Amino acid sequence: MKWFKIALAGGASLLAMTAHARADFVITPLAYTLFSGALGSVFSFSAIYTGLSIALSVGVSLLGSGLLGGGQQQRVADPGQYRSVFESTEASEVNAIGRCLLGGLKVFGNTKTNSRYRLIAHARGPLVAIEEYRVGGRTVVVEGDGRVSSPPYANTGGSFIHVFTKAGSDDENAWPDLISEFPALWTPAHRVRGIAQTLARYISPGLDSEDGIAKFNKLFQGGEPDVAIIGRYDTCYDPRDGTQSPTSRATWRWSQNGILCAARIMMRYPELTAADFDWTDIAAEADKADALVATRSGTEPRSRCSGVWLSESLRGDTMQQVLDSVGAEIQTSDDGKIRIRLVDDSPASEGTLPVLHAGEWDWKSGPEAVERPNLCRVQYYSAERNYEMADIDLTGAAWARVDAEIDRYGEKLLDIKLPFCPSASQAQRLARRQFLLARADTGRTVTNWDGLWAWGRSYANIEFPDLDESPLCKLAPPRIDDANGQVEIPYAVWPAELIGQPWNPATMEVPAPEQVPEIVYESEVPTPMAGTPILVRYPSGAYEIRFPYSVDVVSSAEQAIYRTYTAGNPNAWSSMDEVRGPYFAYAAAGTPGTQADLRVQSFDADDNPSDWSPTVHITLALANGAPAAPEVGSLGSLGTFSDVTIGSLSAVEMRLRRRYRIDGGSDYGPWEQVDQQNARPGTAYVMEDPSPPVVDVEGEAVNYQIIAYSSNGTAGPAYDYEFVFHTPDP
Repeated sequence: MKWFKIALAGGASLLAMTAHARADFVITPLAYTLFSGALGSVFSFSAIYTGLSIALSVGVSLLGSGLLGGGQQQRVADPGQYRSVFESTEASEVNAIGRCLLGGLKVFGNTKTNSRYRLIAHARGPLVAIEEYRVGGRTVVVEGDGRVSSPPYANTGGSFIHVFTKAGSDDENAWPDLISEFPALWTPAHRVRGIAQTLARYISPGLDSEDGIAKFNKLFQGGEPDVAIIGRYDTCYDPRDGTQSPTSRATWRWSQNGILCAARIMMRYPELTAADFDWTDIAAEADKADALVATRSGTEPRSRCSGVWLSESLRGDTMQQVLDSVGAEIQTSDDGKIRIRLVDDSPASEGTLPVLHAGEWDWKSGPEAVERPNLCRVQYYSAERNYEMADIDLTGAAWARVDAEIDRYGEKLLDIKLPFCPSASQAQRLARRQFLLARADTGRTVTNWDGLWAWGRSYANIEFPDLDESPLCKLAPPRIDDANGQVEIPYAVWPAELIGQPWNPATMEVPAPEQVPEIVYESEVPTPMAGTPILVRYPSGAYEIRFPYSVDVVSSAEQAIYRTYTAGNPNAWSSMDEVRGPYFAYAAAGTPGTQADLRVQSFDADDNPSDWSPTVHITLALANGAPAAPEVGSLGSLGTFSDVTIGSLSAVEMRLRRRYRIDGGSDYGPWEQVDQQNARPGTAYVMEDPSPPVVDVEGEAVNYQIIAYSSNGTAGPAYDYEFVFHTPDP
């Protein structure tokens, strides 16, 4: 018997009938009897209570979205308010999952000599990977030693800002810098464990000179700039990965998979354990969530999740928002284990409820026309709008409005908020379904005891007395009337449009909101154009990434940055060394097969930045094409070649070789290598024969060649120079 569904029926008899009926959870005598029997020895009452509280709020997520007389939106926290650093004497713990932009709570701040220290708590850990640091709204590069190496904060040999981040594990120690600088305020006991956090140190340039004052005003006149992180937060157990264990968080990995994220959030509740979930079923649903679906601009996984919530938020509200955002609902297995299943626009029927079992029917053709929503609006957690709740302009989306009803009754809005949905395409697919369900026909049927068949079923065809068809219906948990031997089954008729008119992104989807530049003002500095990066390997075996780019107008400086990936997660951005003539940047990093992101921006003489170039994502591979011939700027004494340069990014070394023609003969001897140097474009080299031959007989000659080679030894064409001795005229 499905004890979970029976308990649902006992505890939520009015769940689907009115909005206010969902406000409180009530354990009825039926439910308590179940818990006090044999199952009571297996499950603690508090655990079952909590599990049912969650299920009551989210187990019929579609019903809670307006179906069967609902329509009441859950209270949604604004994730955008946590992008900045804020101060508060009392603050709830912030939680995050997926990809999020977070500033955080300033938990400590003080000044020592010329340095200000700020400790910022971002969210409950772990912070799995940092995709970007932002200082004052700009993306910056933080080097391995904490230096912010981006203008205008970098200085000669250091930086005016240093940033250090802890992931938020449970075994971290107190910050040594705070202990040493503020021993009376910060002790080894101040460990702040389990919280992803950043310690920022702001160093004054000094106020004892005009240059120092000018620099201070430029950097800190408005106070210390906020530090925020675009990061990958929290890990999820993935039952499809045999290296992971549901009871060992250390084996879990970061994911945006909507099903896995929903399970992860439920597993945070102390009353639920991994044993309460049907992981085999969840694995199958996770595959569906990862499956690519068509969008207006290409394809994307069907169900992704990212978002922010507070620990003090009502659990039911949070899970309802998660399920709405990923397009899922909670069901249970025969043995009461939790399943999280994606909702299809055309769900499969689990059987037919015959008319002969019914003794009473109610049918309501949707909400009254004057109350029925006829205009849909939707918000989602938008990376395009700098990770805040953003509206999608549904102008032109025919499915989002019913013009005939708008003309007659005026606009009746349905505002759909999806705070854990990171995709505009996903948000629109889900919003269409919720909008149609909010307008759906609803009713109830009262049956004899055969109606118990509906327990544990979510979708069924129902035979109606006066209809020649049995429409597909969404079932709410049944209610039992013991005294009269009856079972009441609330239902909603599944919208025919969802089945007959499948989602077509080409005609139904509108574009996502435009990307908001991260820099809060429009830059007048032209944006560089990024080229295709390559990987090279020097003869020593050392690897180097080379990243070409171009600029339309000569700028004061450029900054190119890169990051590689480890186990699918990005490492921190790192700076590269920039070269002009040709324009490219290089860094000692990468191996074949490594994934990498690269981008570049320009700065004018006042350190004003351009926008970043579009990020280039690439799987690194060795570039083994033949380089062009080297160029020689000047000749010195015999065998000396100065200002030797190469223009090909694939070149990693140059070799100088020679051969003789002696005694006036016509044939040269064999080639001999006399010099070899590692090389890269943009650097001038001197290639030199350490022991040039003596050529002093008429017709004697020496021939030199300089050849560039790629990583696998592929030679390019040679620079060729021949010296022939001629007896001077008397």
